[in-house]
Amino acid sequence: MKFSNRLFLYGPFGLVVALGLAVAIHWWIEAGAWGARIAALNNREIAPGITLHYKTSKVGGFPFRYDTTFTGFRLSLAGPRALSWSAAEFAMHRLSYGSSKYVFEAGGKQTLSWKDGDGASRQFSFLPGSIRADAIIAEGRLARFDMVLVAFDSASATAARIETHLRHDPLADALQAVTFAQALTTKTGAKPTDPHITISVTAARALNGLLSGQQDWRAAAEHWRKAGGEIRLISPNAEGIDVSGTIKLDPSHRLTGVLPPPFADTGAKRAPLY
Repeated sequence: MKFSNRLFLYGPFGLVVALGLAVAIHWWIEAGAWGARIAALNNREIAPGITLHYKTSKVGGFPFRYDTTFTGFRLSLAGPRALSWSAAEFAMHRLSYGSSKYVFEAGGKQTLSWKDGDGASRQFSFLPGSIRADAIIAEGRLARFDMVLVAFDSASATAARIETHLRHDPLADALQAVTFAQALTTKTGAKPTDPHITISVTAARALNGLLSGQQDWRAAAEHWRKAGGEIRLISPNAEGIDVSGTIKLDPSHRLTGVLPPPFADTGAKRAPLY
């Protein structure tokens, strides 16, 4: 066989092998660096005012994804309310090359913990069939967030499905979000409802530092308050669950306005958020 023929025969195969090796080397280097970074961030701030805690972590997904899985996962928010969210299992996924989209999954028991306006510790636990969310980063900040929770079950209520979708309003300086549930049923035996709540956060540009992970949430909240920001809640299809109203922060960092349950009855108006 002539050299030119062998070149045409083996050249493409060699190119594929070389590309495969390049992908493998890139993945192992990047995954190793990412794994080391995750290990270094345990029990430390991953963004100003937000601390990551976990028991174990593992990086996989070779060769085209980075799959990071955690057990005993918890995020805590600095401040007097001591807000935290914990999940028995948590996973984050992204493509190895140039993707601005991140996918998150959570499983097992989920717990929200906080201190109310009277300083008493409170928590809300629930067990989902699945939680899946994705976030899109554009221009260095969060541009869109979507979350779907299936088979929600708690001591006080159940739901077949709960969804939340957040984006930037293209026509105004605002964040727009919608949350709705299917077959939401309280344990009191009330008829199932399908509530639909629209949320508008005005003066959204004041929150860019927070959405880019560069500013402590308390500093961002103060900037937003001084910019005249407010949260507008509308429940056009609440079916007996009325959470319509406007929420603001006063100069003492207390919530003012019409607060929906469960915040209205937990001393939320009597103590500052930060």
